[in-house]
Amino acid sequence: MEELVGIRGYISTTEGMGGEIKRKPEDFYVEEIAEIDTNSGDYLIIRVRKKNWDTLRFVKVLSDKLRISQKRIGFAGTKDKKSVSVQYLSIKGVKAEDLENISIKDAEIEVLGYSKKPIELGDLIGNYFRVKVYNCKNSNLFSLIKRELEEKGTPNFFGLQRFGSIRFITHEVGKLILQRKYEEAFWVYVAKPFEGEAEEVRKIREELWETRDAKFGLRELPKHLKYERTLLQKLREGKSEKEALLSLPKNLKLMFIHAYQSYIFNKLLSARIDEFESLKEVEKGDWACYISLKPKPTFFDCSKIGTNITRVRFLIDKRLASLALPLVGYETELEGWNTKAKEFLEEDELSLKDFKTEFKEFSSKGSYRAADILIEHTDILFKNDEFSFYLPKGCYATVMLREFLKRELF
Repeated sequence: MEELVGIRGYISTTEGMGGEIKRKPEDFYVEEIAEIDTNSGDYLIIRVRKKNWDTLRFVKVLSDKLRISQKRIGFAGTKDKKSVSVQYLSIKGVKAEDLENISIKDAEIEVLGYSKKPIELGDLIGNYFRVKVYNCKNSNLFSLIKRELEEKGTPNFFGLQRFGSIRFITHEVGKLILQRKYEEAFWVYVAKPFEGEAEEVRKIREELWETRDAKFGLRELPKHLKYERTLLQKLREGKSEKEALLSLPKNLKLMFIHAYQSYIFNKLLSARIDEFESLKEVEKGDWACYISLKPKPTFFDCSKIGTNITRVRFLIDKRLASLALPLVGYETELEGWNTKAKEFLEEDELSLKDFKTEFKEFSSKGSYRAADILIEHTDILFKNDEFSFYLPKGCYATVMLREFLKRELF
């Protein structure tokens, strides 16, 4: 599955510890680390501890119970369903007393106060994790792998969940949108079958993929496939596939293009590891991302390496900077080694200018992302068959743990 989203191989050569994770939600605990002013304002700030809830579904249920639009609820990042997660939410125009009679199964809501601004994507410092491992075959390998990752770097791939919860197709939809193939993008999202999905749903998608029969899809697809059903309903109302896609929520439309950028980033990172066998080496024309250590380690800025290369190499050696790779967009300037991104885009019959469309949510000017998680700053431990560690925002726990276990982690 990992190769479908651009992840190839491992940077560490030490054999894996083995084992599996996520047998049950309690095995994967994640808690957001954030600094939020809660003195006064129009936004109610709450902290939610929830089990077996993905963020988007929880927000939908909470908004229904409050009888408000989902758009009034803000959050800093999405959390997987199969976990126990603690995260912060902001709710516009709601008072603490409005939550007194709200009860949601397997969720505890704590009111923290009020803020002058909403919580938005990225508004956190990082996340703390505890992850239980079953059937670990050799825990003594932990220190060897950790030492190797300290020497070579820890690949900061985008994890599988970036590309979908069961069907890893969001980057494929994004590619088709950038190619202006809206009809094909629509049907890939709604109907393309994918191995691993529940058999009864996969069979429905297979027939829908062949027939393109919106009436059949609305009759047979389960109610929980909300967005697929919404898109099919738009077709029944006479809208085109393009118009239907544009009717989706803003965060979902953005996700398609971001997923494709993440796919190209993963391919670049895999190629970098293949060629250099390390993420600690940089050249002129590369980019670097810098890390602030207080209040907790977090990446804060990226810039191109030129005459400052000696300084950047010093900071990388001191673990205060990381090689950065592009999240390609229409303003990305590619030179030196990063021109490989153009090759990957050309394979998909795309270029940088294609990231500028007539629709804002289907466009991106691009940015840069640290290629190395910098494991030295994670405080990672393995004790009693459990990993505990901190990660800066945007880094994936499963991506770091795959280097230790040497297996795909969903």
